[in-house]
Amino acid sequence: MMRILITLIAFVSVILFPWQFTAFLVLVSSFFVPLLPLAIGIFADTLYYSMKITLVPLYTILGLLVTGIAIFVRTRLQTSTIH
Repeated sequence: MMRILITLIAFVSVILFPWQFTAFLVLVSSFFVPLLPLAIGIFADTLYYSMKITLVPLYTILGLLVTGIAIFVRTRLQTSTIH
């Protein structure tokens, strides 16, 4: 139930709150839901991307980067290689 609530709040924050709050919320929640930064990045690019401004979807790339870091940290913590 908590993961669903975190995911819902993160998606709503893309629309209602500044990007700094959304980025902080996604970074904190990525420890619980590792694919959430990628989903939020795709959602934000779907809402705000304009091909005239940039050639690459920046939020999706940043979401992919944070997702990769979150998955890496999560696997290291699960196998207890980080002390």
